[in-house]
Amino acid sequence: MDKPQRYSLIWITILVALFLQIMPLPQVVASWRPDWVLLVLAYWTLALPHRVGIFTAFVVGLLLDVLLGATLGVRSLALSVVIYLVALQYQKLRHFSWVQQVSILAGLSLASHLLVFWAEYLHSGVSLSWEYLRPVVTTPLLWPWVFWLLRRIRRHYKVK
Repeated sequence: MDKPQRYSLIWITILVALFLQIMPLPQVVASWRPDWVLLVLAYWTLALPHRVGIFTAFVVGLLLDVLLGATLGVRSLALSVVIYLVALQYQKLRHFSWVQQVSILAGLSLASHLLVFWAEYLHSGVSLSWEYLRPVVTTPLLWPWVFWLLRRIRRHYKVK
């Protein structure tokens, strides 16, 4: 696989995450949907901070806002802030154990959801419920598997 195709793998995984983020789910489990986009962007920012960063998070956030029919820029802001924090500390985060990474991802997911809530509250006056924060539980629980899968893809196709 040549270089341009290798780099397109990053965007393919981001598109898969966007698809998983908007895929219809039964009402019972829909509120527990993990933040797939955050997981994938966090991985690529940790693995290749020179390729995926704040600008990528901003663009993907705009795409997600359009796909969800949400206020434009809300998820862009949240993802940009969270990915900025990951990019700022990527060298330290790489050396943390998976338990520490899960804990940090839980905090980042909480920050992302609270930023989205804050922006939505300012825009339309929504109220906060525990149901809104359920992805903060499921997102970090999937981190070890998403990390393992994306790492295998990156190493197999030699994406650098």
